[in-house]
Amino acid sequence: MTTPKKPWVAFLLSLLLTGAGLAYLGKWGWAVLNFLAAFGIGIAVGFIYPDGITAVSIGVWTGSAVLAKNVAEKLNRESAASQSAGMQAPPPVITVSADIKAPEPIMVKSATVLCPKCGANAEVANFCSECGAPLTPVS
Repeated sequence: MTTPKKPWVAFLLSLLLTGAGLAYLGKWGWAVLNFLAAFGIGIAVGFIYPDGITAVSIGVWTGSAVLAKNVAEKLNRESAASQSAGMQAPPPVITVSADIKAPEPIMVKSATVLCPKCGANAEVANFCSECGAPLTPVS
């Protein structure tokens, strides 16, 4: 089980020294690569456009800090997900018994009657709704 890392600490360390936040997270290869990339960008911008070195340095500096914060948050999410997956109860086992039978079909009698006088098919009642003649159920 890994101890959760604080994203704000990774952010502040990378503001102090580019790549230090990634080193705090145990990502040493990424920390060295981040430091060398920031250093290389600073050298290149210093030769190509010396007036813009301050703006580019601030952008690289902030980008490194945000990268470290995001990596810390991702590692914490993955750690929490793996811990919760290990603590979940196994899914229930469902067994089917062989003696279960299909239900018997239910027979439903007709709920209509035929009027002997007018021949209308009407609902079960004492009298036809069309002509008023007395009704007898059809079986």
